[in-house]
Amino acid sequence: MSLKDSLQKKLETQAEYWNKQIKSLQADAEERMAKAKDDQAEARIQKEFSERIQDLEKRVEEARNKISEVRDAGEAHLNKFKDRIDDWLSKRD
Repeated sequence: MSLKDSLQKKLETQAEYWNKQIKSLQADAEERMAKAKDDQAEARIQKEFSERIQDLEKRVEEARNKISEVRDAGEAHLNKFKDRIDDWLSKRD
C-alpha cells in the first residue's frame, strides 16, 4: 500500500470511528431526554450532547478535508502530510 493510500485509509478509518461515536451519542441523548423529568433537564441534556456531537462533526469534516489534501498532494509532499496528520490525530484521541 502506498503512503498516499495508507494516509487516506487512516483518515477514513478515524472519520468512521467518529461517525459511530456521533450516532451513539445521539442515541444516548434521545434515551436520556425521554427519561428527563422536566424541560430544564431536557435542555441540559441537549446542550451537553450537542456540544460533544458538534465537536465530533467538526473532526469528521477536518478529516475529510485532510483526505482531499492527501489525494491532491504529490508524492514529494506526502511525508510532510504524514507528520501533520499523525500530529493532528494524536491531539484528538
